[in-house]
Amino acid sequence: MKGKAAKSILLSVLVFTMVFVSACSTKNNEGKEPEGSSAPTSKTETSSPEETAVSYDPLGKIDPPIEVTAVRMLDSTTKFAEGDSIDKNAWNQLYFDEFGIKLKYLWVADPTQYNQKFNVTMASGKLPDIMPVDGTQFNQLVEADQLADLTEALENYGTPLTKELLSKDGGLGLDSASFGGKLLGIPVNPGANDNAPLLWIRTDWLKKLNLPEPKTMDDVFKIAEAFAKQDPDGNKKDDTYGLGLDKLLYDAVFGLQGFFNGYHANPQIWVENEAGEYVYGSIQPEMKVALAKLQEMYKAGWIDREFGVKDIEKLIQAGNAGKLGMFFGVMYANSYFVEGKKLDAEMDWMPFALPSIDDQQAKPQLVFPIGKYFVVRKGMEHPEALIKMLNAFHNDWDKTKYPLTAINQDGDIAKWVYALVTGSNPTQNLDMYTRVSSALEKNDETLLDPKASGQKIFYDSLKKWEAGDSEGWMYARIFDAQKLLHDYHQSNGFLMTKYIAGPTPTMVEKGSTLEKMELETFTKIIMGESSIDAFDEFVTNWKNLGGDAITAEVAKWKASK
Repeated sequence: MKGKAAKSILLSVLVFTMVFVSACSTKNNEGKEPEGSSAPTSKTETSSPEETAVSYDPLGKIDPPIEVTAVRMLDSTTKFAEGDSIDKNAWNQLYFDEFGIKLKYLWVADPTQYNQKFNVTMASGKLPDIMPVDGTQFNQLVEADQLADLTEALENYGTPLTKELLSKDGGLGLDSASFGGKLLGIPVNPGANDNAPLLWIRTDWLKKLNLPEPKTMDDVFKIAEAFAKQDPDGNKKDDTYGLGLDKLLYDAVFGLQGFFNGYHANPQIWVENEAGEYVYGSIQPEMKVALAKLQEMYKAGWIDREFGVKDIEKLIQAGNAGKLGMFFGVMYANSYFVEGKKLDAEMDWMPFALPSIDDQQAKPQLVFPIGKYFVVRKGMEHPEALIKMLNAFHNDWDKTKYPLTAINQDGDIAKWVYALVTGSNPTQNLDMYTRVSSALEKNDETLLDPKASGQKIFYDSLKKWEAGDSEGWMYARIFDAQKLLHDYHQSNGFLMTKYIAGPTPTMVEKGSTLEKMELETFTKIIMGESSIDAFDEFVTNWKNLGGDAITAEVAKWKASK
């Protein structure tokens, strides 16, 4: 499928480089920890018997060495060099040599089998020392009081870089893992900002029809009407439409989140009401107002009459064929139209900040991005082992001792995946934007991070675009989108869902049914098959069919924080 292929290719670029290297690249030699210690233990005591001071070495050995049990998922397609295995590799050896940690896997499972096998392990009550879990499993272990408090372990043993990366999301991940003042897991946050909705418009059509760039939602309506009615492709046929959306309504590309955000409505996330309660955004009054406008736009022909049966592939085809003029989508959305750009050199998709229906700024909504935590079973003697492993993943090791071909990438073999504990940089793309912007401004590519290959890709592509080479167009417009996201981030302009945890029990049981009802109801309202008052019936049904129970569970979770 073209859409899936395009997304896969682009995201592989936007990751910029292997996770391990990109995490290390943020260090810039600041806060670098010594790569070992002459002290034989993690804690070093003074010689004074009256007064004992303890120093903690984040990269020092635990003495005597300890055995740490673990479970993990491992894709069946994972490659190993000759002589290597998941039980025998450079990472396991590093854990032992540097930290005195002998890693023993109780079992390893393919991602398709991991959850089932782990659920059996939870039921048995025989948990390993360290384990990766998803949000649902994390909630269950927290509820069962089975997890160790990692607060002191992180504070005492986390390197400056580890702590920096864990805090770069403003504390979102650590907050999601904290209950009653206890840190019960280490979150892996890939970042949420890149999934924020933006407004994408064919600006060549704007110029052709002498329309201004959008500042308000009223501007959006006028543009949608003009694109649908004023023949922007010039073929004297009524075959273009203004606002593109697909049948799923909430896709990352061609979704309606950005449109609703323009009305200060927030579908499918949890928001705080005036009473301080967390409520489901899709059932709030602002949604009804926005749906009424969409119904009006559909009736007027500004929205494709057949959107209810069209998937993302059909929208991509329409865009490349020059029949689509505007949509709401993520920062890389223009990448789907490279083919169209080759067919029509004048085609130009540009991103814009979300317009608002009034004088209040529209805030792009963000979904909770964390789906993985590393946790330690309650009672483990050395919970700092987890933190040391995380330090190891982020540490800039001596390349003569640990060459990148051993612990990162060797040809087509990704060796960083052998590490049990991995980390992330939640603002990686924002960091890229800042670094590349500085290099462009000063015309000095030495300002790029040499370990983050994606920065050079963007820099070179933007230079091509400046020189008039259309090959740089895709990256240039993504870079424009990154600027918008950077500005939102700097001004605290995003709206993160208030419920930052895995699914509650009723979400697991009733969530898919409620989402299906929401999709069907809203689609019928937009297409005029149901009156706008069907929204009120939907709210009542949502509450009765599980929504009230979910709201109560969210309130209980909020109280636990």
